[in-house]
Parts: sequence; C-alpha cells; structure tokens
Amino acid sequence: MMSKVLILYGTRYGTTRGISNKIEEIIQEKGITTENYNLKGYNLKEIPPLEEYDGIVIGTGIKMKMWTKVVKKFVQKRKLELKNMQNALAFYVCCGEATDKNNIQKAIFEYITPKLQKLGLNPILIDAFGGAYDLTEGSAISGMTRKIVIGILQKEEGIENPDGKMHDYRDWDQIIDFANKFVDLLKK
Repeated sequence: MMSKVLILYGTRYGTTRGISNKIEEIIQEKGITTENYNLKGYNLKEIPPLEEYDGIVIGTGIKMKMWTKVVKKFVQKRKLELKNMQNALAFYVCCGEATDKNNIQKAIFEYITPKLQKLGLNPILIDAFGGAYDLTEGSAISGMTRKIVIGILQKEEGIENPDGKMHDYRDWDQIIDFANKFVDLLKK
C-alpha cells in the first residue's frame, strides 16, 4: 500500500494551486501522506529525491501555450528520476481551453504529450483541467494580461462585463476523478 505522494505544481495566478490542493485532499482522504510544493517557492535542490515517494503528481498552469518556468525547469533537471518513477507519475495542465471533452483532448495533445515525449516521459495518468480567471479587485491578474483575459471572455464566452468577477471553469468532479484514478493506478 502506498504511503507517501509528492505533489508539485507551478502557478501564476493561483488556479493550479487550488487544483493541487484538491488533489492532495482526495489523496489524503485515502489515508495517504502527501507533501505539496509550489515549485516557485523552492530551490529545486530543496525538493527531496523522488524515489522517497510512492507516487508523484505534477501540475502546471498554461499561459501563452507554455508551462510555468518552474515546472519546465524541474522536469528537465529531474527527468532521469522522473523516468524511474513513470509508473507512479501523473501530470496535468490547467488552461483556459480545457472546458469540454474535445478541448480537454486538444489541450492534452498540445500541452502535455509532445513535451513529455520529448523528455522521454510517459506518465500513468495525464489530464487537462479548465482554468479560472479572477478579475475581482486586487486579484493577481493585472495590466495587459487582465485586458487580454477580459477581451477573450467577452469575445469567446459572450460575457458582456467580465471585469470584477471570478470566472471559474474548473470541473471539480473531473479533478476528484483524476485524484481517485491516480490512487487506484498506484495500488496496482
């Protein structure tokens, strides 16, 4: 039986943190110990050796079709360790496009599969989750990014006045299912 899972993520605006925290909650409900790191807050040398864990979940936000720098750097620097853990590795992205089944598959194909294959990695579980746009006062989305997000929400989502509101496209049932599948796969 599994005893310890490492959850690593990179987030720009906090949406991926919320997903990682939910995944951690579900895994802990199964009686499994977790460690959860926002890679932005750590020197990569501070992350323990991966073989100390029975499972690893890595998540990254997507902005302008790119992973967060910290996740990209971590996966590149620790790819040999990750290769040795592939049968216990799950990977997900959080992006605005992944809002329905077709777009989830498109996001997986565009943002996960080719990048991991290039590194020689083939996790046991991958998924793409919708994002959230916090346009409330004082949120982390500001400046030009805020203007772009407002434009996208108006044009593509048909939202007349998106500013000042939270727009959350994360499917929490999908995220819970991902965490449960991960635990089930690790038990095999």
